[in-house]
Amino acid sequence: MKIALVGATGNIGRQIARHALARGHQVTAIVRSQKELPAELDGAKLAIAALDDSAAMAAVIAGHDVLASAYGPRPGDDIGQIAVVAGQLLQAARQAGVPRLVVVGGAGSLEVAPGVQLVDTPDFPAAYKPYALAAREALKQLQAVQDIDWTFFSPAAEIGPGEERGQYRVQARTFLADAEGHSRISYADYGAAFVQELETHAHPHQIITAAY
Repeated sequence: MKIALVGATGNIGRQIARHALARGHQVTAIVRSQKELPAELDGAKLAIAALDDSAAMAAVIAGHDVLASAYGPRPGDDIGQIAVVAGQLLQAARQAGVPRLVVVGGAGSLEVAPGVQLVDTPDFPAAYKPYALAAREALKQLQAVQDIDWTFFSPAAEIGPGEERGQYRVQARTFLADAEGHSRISYADYGAAFVQELETHAHPHQIITAAY
């Protein structure tokens, strides 16, 4: 599979790229400016394109089977860019004729009860709410789309460094937590789950999540 990956040098993107390369896929790492790729991306092709330059993006993703995005705002960036980037990715995919888009989403858009999303619950942390609301706006953009085959892949509520267990659960729409009520996954296992979704194409036009 030919995978064009935005955000390939971030914590999540590196793990997606590492697993994809290990499984024999071709990965094009799309970055904002010239840089040396981290060791995890050894074997990936480097491509430089700004997300707001649709012509440049279309040129580097043309011919790929899927456009994947692990985009995340940098410190100081406008959080609202999360929703803006969703539109830019859709535009680039259309322009390049790439039929599929899989993006790293946010856990706040997952349901904790029918029709009730995590971000709307009383105990949702205020510090994370702007990010969660911006991610939900990105999801709404995708949900309005029929001509691109999209998947919005939300990590668990807690994602960070940790061991690669090789075991996790993947579920559509609803929030996942373990028996103790914790919702978490390591970058490494989330990267593996993301690549599994790229390979199986099991959840088109859906929001999904992965957690222990």
